[in-house]
Amino acid sequence: MRVVLWRREFPRLRRLLGERVWLLLYGRRKTGKTFMARLLVPWDIYATVARDGGVVVEERGSLPRQVEQEEAVRLAVRVLRGGGVVVVDEFQRLPESLWQMLVAAHPEGMLVLVASSLGVVERVFSTRSPLLGLVAAENIGILGYADAVASLLPRLGPRGAVLWGVLLREPWVTGMPGVLRGEPWDWVAGGAGLLYQVARSLVGEVFEEEERRLTRLYEAVLRLLGAGVWEASTLASMLYRRGLLAKPAASTVTGVLDKLAEMGLVARTRLWRTRGRRVYYRHTSPLLGIVFGLAERYAVDEHPAPPHVLRGAALSLYAKELQFSLAELMAEHHGGLPAYTVLPGGAGDVDIVILDARGRAAVAAYEVKLGGCGRGDYTKALARARAVDADEAGLICLGGSVGAPPEGLRVLGPREVAAIAVKVARGASALAVA
Repeated sequence: MRVVLWRREFPRLRRLLGERVWLLLYGRRKTGKTFMARLLVPWDIYATVARDGGVVVEERGSLPRQVEQEEAVRLAVRVLRGGGVVVVDEFQRLPESLWQMLVAAHPEGMLVLVASSLGVVERVFSTRSPLLGLVAAENIGILGYADAVASLLPRLGPRGAVLWGVLLREPWVTGMPGVLRGEPWDWVAGGAGLLYQVARSLVGEVFEEEERRLTRLYEAVLRLLGAGVWEASTLASMLYRRGLLAKPAASTVTGVLDKLAEMGLVARTRLWRTRGRRVYYRHTSPLLGIVFGLAERYAVDEHPAPPHVLRGAALSLYAKELQFSLAELMAEHHGGLPAYTVLPGGAGDVDIVILDARGRAAVAAYEVKLGGCGRGDYTKALARARAVDADEAGLICLGGSVGAPPEGLRVLGPREVAAIAVKVARGASALAVA
């Protein structure tokens, strides 16, 4: 299936390439780095470093061939000195002992390094690195939610684009069977076992590239986060009872969460006016969050759960991820920071809180509903905004609304949300095909 995707990173990359800057594209696996390099870079040589240490070299007009690392680097240097363009993919696998050979060609030609590792940035910019000061670095993460919605709008219409955009933030999803048909949570529920195997393999590769191992502890943390367990103290207690921690120390779990954040797997959302807590930990990827959550709740990696049960769980987990994706979008729309509030005494939460650029005041608060909205929802949205002292109260209603909203409440349906996404995404648009 062919899906057209917009990525706001493209204009900046095109500008850097036009200036013939030496460039490092890095980030988690399967975010589209290789696709972007092949599409945007007018390369003369494309060299991919394999896991076994060999290098597959592609030259314009010639068949790919495998060579030893030193031979590949010598070829790259020769092309660079001739003013050519060289791409080295999976650069993190190239020994640092060979980096100096590449540097010998600077500033001639153009070199683009592609790395499926966040740790490689520290190595490239360390004081002992020969590449220090010679390359510009660009982090390529999952697709921005606004980009995904704007991309899907012509094909799916406003509601479909807003809903499916949550999952299409993972570019590799475009190649999966059944995608974009029906409701997104039904698609996840129907393929939960397969999706978990893909997600676990992807996470395992991230750990390998960061020279770590996906241990039972790390995997358990990811599964619990997906299931909605976000407090370090609660995580520590549950992991201790499972025999994965020597003692239920929240500090130990915070260290694990920080490492997962460094790998690009975990995101930190600021908590606003939440007693005793400042950070809400969650999966960076909405799809991975849902899939790991299903694995934790129903062991979909081991045996199938009843379809109606799995569908209900997938819908619940999806709704939470939709909320955080919409928070990202509305923060960009307002020019502020996304946040979240857990109200005291079990009174619920405020789905989306938008802080000003300095994070000192709430400029807006939104409730999110997948279904229809009525007067009770209007009242609740106004009360939630007052609870966090937000200047603006809003309700994102994706299933239609009944009756006129009261004064002071902004109600957004799928059409309005999609329009905001297009405005945010096309502020710096570029076309990609995945």
